Amino acid sequence: MAKRATSTPLVFAHYMLVMQPKDGDYTQDINLAKEAGIDAFAVNYGGWNVDWTQQEGYLEKFYRTAETLNFHLFLSIDTTSVKDTGMIIDLSNKYSSSSAQLKVDGKVMLSSFQTDPPAWNWETDVVAKINSPVLFLPGSLSDDAAALFSNEIPGDGPFPWIHTSKTTEQEHSLDVALASQRDSSGKKWMAAVAPWFFTRLSPDKNWSQAQDDSIFVERWVSLLSLKPDFIEIVTWNDWSESSYIGPAAQKTTDVYWADLEHSPFRALSKAFGKAFKAGGKTVTVDEADEGVYMFYRLQPASKLGSSDTLPLPTDSSNLKDDVFVVSLLSEAADITLKSGGAAPVTWSAPAGLQKTSHTWSLGTQSLQAKRRDKVVADKTGPAIVGQMDKYNGNVVAL
Repeated sequence: MAKRATSTPLVFAHYMLVMQPKDGDYTQDINLAKEAGIDAFAVNYGGWNVDWTQQEGYLEKFYRTAETLNFHLFLSIDTTSVKDTGMIIDLSNKYSSSSAQLKVDGKVMLSSFQTDPPAWNWETDVVAKINSPVLFLPGSLSDDAAALFSNEIPGDGPFPWIHTSKTTEQEHSLDVALASQRDSSGKKWMAAVAPWFFTRLSPDKNWSQAQDDSIFVERWVSLLSLKPDFIEIVTWNDWSESSYIGPAAQKTTDVYWADLEHSPFRALSKAFGKAFKAGGKTVTVDEADEGVYMFYRLQPASKLGSSDTLPLPTDSSNLKDDVFVVSLLSEAADITLKSGGAAPVTWSAPAGLQKTSHTWSLGTQSLQAKRRDKVVADKTGPAIVGQMDKYNGNVVAL
């Protein structure tokens, strides 16, 4: 078995540079990330319909804002659109001396998002030409753990993305294999975790995900035991795929589903990230970090919208029509869920982390948690309806 070079566990969030914050100001996103215990943004450089001059300007402003706020960034090269290795080298060299540039063990952090290997050789055509030592963790959609850690794959270890069509059990089995390969190879492993996935942009981009409610909480719990070197939350702001933990998007025609609140996923990431960095396998909750959250879709999984032109999204048959409740408690508390016109359901939730599922009824959803007559949480969410104008497979989280 190879000797593993260990680094301090860190938590990142994948930031889509093409999806700009309000007024082009990164201050709110950085401050929210810091509050959530996120150590750096992995800046997705590239994307769709990119104006490269504009993109360079966005990146410059992002680094300058991060410098001011004492936060870190690193490049994640989107090879679906970036085709020029000179661009990658120039950008890496430009920001390698920035105080905002994330360095791990003295090396500039560099990653990628790629659906297929690019035309170039990462080691000889890019990494070797950067003027600083580089820790390179290339992204991949592969599910072959042995191949990902093979010496034929360039870099210091893989960054496998979430596999949306795998079940929770299948994804977990892959993670176990990745952890084993990491330990035997001596390389690093950056794991991905996502709050949700749903998109409905076109006939060939119309999908949900097979892991349903287990994609986030159960995956975090599993990763606490498997202990990857780094965890990257995918994503901070990809509203088009409903995978954001940052602020929701403004309502638009193209991504009409992306204005739903997801901030509880950020709060949960803080608790899980704290445990991950401490080397723990369970989440310990202080009174200041207590919270009770619920998330659910606004419509039945199997019901097309009244004006839909697309079929049901791929993997929608794996989605349950449930309200999911997640509690982080310093002491036990009684939780009551009122779903639509159904009778309220009350249960005693223990200290620590708990997640429960409850079949929904149409109508408004409300939740209250009490301990010794003190209200710990009290929230009301939007109504679940029998049919929407357009199918919405995103979740609202409160």
